[in-house]
Amino acid sequence: MKSHPSTDRRHFLKAALATSAVFGAEKALAQNTTREAGANAGKAKNVIFMVSDGMNLGALSLARQFRSVTGGAETHWTRLYREQPIVRSLVETFSANSCVTDSAAAASAWGGGKRVDNGVINILPDKSEVEPLHLKLQKAGRKTGLVSTATITHATPAGFAVNVSSRGEEDAIAAQYLERRVDVLLGGGQKFFSPDLKGKYVAAGYEVVESKDALAALTADVGRPLLGIFSESHLPYTVDHINLPDLRAAVPTLAEMTKVALDRFAPAPDGFFLLVEGARIDHAGHANDAAASIHDQLAFDDAIGTVLTFIEKNPDTLVVITTDHGCGGIQMNGVSGEAGQGIGPGLYNASNLAFERLRGFERSSEWMKQNGVSGLSGPPLGEALAKYTGLTLTGDQIKAAQGLKEPLEDIYQAHTGIGWTSGNHTGELVEFCAFGPGSRGIPAFMPLSEAHDLILNAFDLKA
Repeated sequence: MKSHPSTDRRHFLKAALATSAVFGAEKALAQNTTREAGANAGKAKNVIFMVSDGMNLGALSLARQFRSVTGGAETHWTRLYREQPIVRSLVETFSANSCVTDSAAAASAWGGGKRVDNGVINILPDKSEVEPLHLKLQKAGRKTGLVSTATITHATPAGFAVNVSSRGEEDAIAAQYLERRVDVLLGGGQKFFSPDLKGKYVAAGYEVVESKDALAALTADVGRPLLGIFSESHLPYTVDHINLPDLRAAVPTLAEMTKVALDRFAPAPDGFFLLVEGARIDHAGHANDAAASIHDQLAFDDAIGTVLTFIEKNPDTLVVITTDHGCGGIQMNGVSGEAGQGIGPGLYNASNLAFERLRGFERSSEWMKQNGVSGLSGPPLGEALAKYTGLTLTGDQIKAAQGLKEPLEDIYQAHTGIGWTSGNHTGELVEFCAFGPGSRGIPAFMPLSEAHDLILNAFDLKA
């Protein structure tokens, strides 16, 4: 005999509550038992759209494990699944011309709601332009902001505000931001803002800051737009930032930039849209740099913490946390014990020991290349790698590592268990989660471009 749906639901809720008692998480699981219970009704005043660029589930998993190993805490992102009424979706990321997207096409899908070719921002294959989200929200009286650890003119932030035929036109993107008066712009990319262009920003009423101290000294003036650019190109990798005092003093973190943007937008009477991008996870994937990937993923997670603090006082905010595609295919691979390791032989029983070696990495591969390590050979190279990674390499490994070219990532994998599939973007389904007003309308599976209308619907605007 077929049971009544309401009876099934009661049985499901009863079972979920019983299970939660076992794990000591009664409140969390009781709130998150159904999609209906997992979303607030009504219109969103604000939308915060957070993008861990280039993140696959391997990167998310490794960051969570590293934080647990080093601090005994759980990441904000994964803890949300137990403590917030989260709605989750799997997302297909294809561009108009490829089953593997680039960031320009992915951001255009979000920002313009249409699939475009890779490398293009909000211009369709027939060469017609798509109106980006910034212009639509601006007409409706909403403030808009873009925060990124890449150049602020990079593909992902640009996809929400501009139209260009090539993502490489970063000078043109910088000028379009001013023409279209994006309210807050925070990230890297000083080289794309000439003295003349910065002068035009100032003349248009923008506050322009180029240091961490200047950013911290700002007051929350919601009526005045803000441009903050803190490095010549991308912001430094977090693994370098946390280990180099000069970088810590000069460059704000993603969480710090996010807080400034939220403080500035909080008084906005008609609400705001804010993009927060952890961009360098993608760059670490291209470089096959596990330590850089993990630390930048954790920096992104710190920004999630900043957003969670904000929504405690602003529950009328839809929060989306997602990625545009994977990059590099990072994964922890099982490592079996061998003689001499002090743990005895065993299937995958050396995996923890291997993973914990990542704690010794204090520099990115990018920093080492830029600071002379790539020119070393023999014992000096081994000493430098030991200093910056904590790894003791064999003579054969040191010889193979000369020039910091392949197979350096293979050497790292032999010591840490972290492996990669390539240095390219990957085409898997990606994680999309949201909570707050408007999240109820998110389907369990969708194409990347569908998020555009979901944002407009959350604002109760016509898609």
